[in-house]
Amino acid sequence: MTKKRTIDPAMIDILAQNMFHALPLIKKRLLHMDLVQREHGIPLSHVQVLAMLQDVGTMSVSEISRRLGIAKPNITPLVDRLYESGYVDRQHDEHDRRVVNIVLLPAGEEKLSAIRATISRQIQGQIEDLSVSEFRELCESMNSVVRILNSL
Repeated sequence: MTKKRTIDPAMIDILAQNMFHALPLIKKRLLHMDLVQREHGIPLSHVQVLAMLQDVGTMSVSEISRRLGIAKPNITPLVDRLYESGYVDRQHDEHDRRVVNIVLLPAGEEKLSAIRATISRQIQGQIEDLSVSEFRELCESMNSVVRILNSL
C-alpha cells in the first residue's frame, strides 16, 4: 500500500498565487499573442492545435479536445477552419473508419514555423536586459513547468 504524501497547504496557496502572477506576466512580457494573431491572422487555439500536431503527430478530434481541455463540439469548427486554410487534413483511421484523424500538412508546418519565428523575435526583444544566468534559469524553469504539468 502506498503512503499518501501530505503537501503543506501553504505551499499550495503559494503555487496558486504564483500562477495568478505568472500567466499575465507571460502574456504581457513574453508572448504577445494579440500581435501574433494580427500578423499571422490565426488565433492562439489554432496555433496550439498546429503545435500539438507537429509535436505528437496525427491525432483524433477527441484527443485534441482532451489535450486542450475544450469540448469536442468546439474543436470541430476550429479543425474545420484549419482544414479550409489548408493547414491540416482529415484521414480516416485504418482500423476504425468512424475515427477521423487530423494530420498537419506542409502549409500548416510553414505557418507554425513563421509564428514561432515571430514569437522568438518577441522574446528576444524582451530578454535583452536579462543576464545569461537569468535567461538560463527562465528556460530551465519553463522546461520544468511543462514537464511537470504534462505528467499530471
